[in-house]
Amino acid sequence: MAGQLPIKFQEHLQLQNIGINAANIGFSSLTMESDNFICVREKVNDTAFVIIIDMTNVKNSIKRPITADSAIMNPASKIIAFKGKENIFMKT
Repeated sequence: MAGQLPIKFQEHLQLQNIGINAANIGFSSLTMESDNFICVREKVNDTAFVIIIDMTNVKNSIKRPITADSAIMNPASKIIAFKGKENIFMKT
């Protein structure tokens, strides 16, 4: 066991290579639930978006105009939860 790491790190993709702005790659705007989905909150001009990246098919990412303080995907099904200033809601 000496010299072995307790977890294995492996890079699967560079988010910038699929169009995610580097300013949106961080703990305040990105969530990852299991190894299935990544959610990124992004603002372009005055429009807020949530981008859902399906790690099994990165080319099938979804970008929706949604304003939220945070967003996270259910790891087993395509249900996303959003948190706003006073609301929490889910969408399929």
